[in-house]
Amino acid sequence: MKKFCLLVPLLAAVLFAGCNVSEMSSLKELSRVYAGVYECETLTLGGCDVLGAYEPVRLTLCYGGDGTLTWRQGAGEGELSFTYEASPEEGRVTFFAMGQKRTFCVREGHIVIETPVCGKLLYASFSRQLT
Repeated sequence: MKKFCLLVPLLAAVLFAGCNVSEMSSLKELSRVYAGVYECETLTLGGCDVLGAYEPVRLTLCYGGDGTLTWRQGAGEGELSFTYEASPEEGRVTFFAMGQKRTFCVREGHIVIETPVCGKLLYASFSRQLT
């Protein structure tokens, strides 16, 4: 389990790493449809479930386009702030941080992150929490 101790901070870094993402010419203004708190339901690396080491992992998308990714690991906590744009008609959300942008799908109300990390697939699914 020690090798997974930096997975969520790595997830935060990978989301905004220098990977090329194709330009999206039709991104609309922020849609309030996506604003809210999303709880990570699935977090795997190479098919291995690693969510238990970081619970809770949350994405908070605020009105106005600001957001945070937060996690807890043992007694420690981490947080990454970012901005975002949502495209409801295309089922996509784009995150901006550290001079980078990453676009991910929204499937059936879940924000789905799929990206390679160290030759393995990192998969995270966040579902919106009803308040």
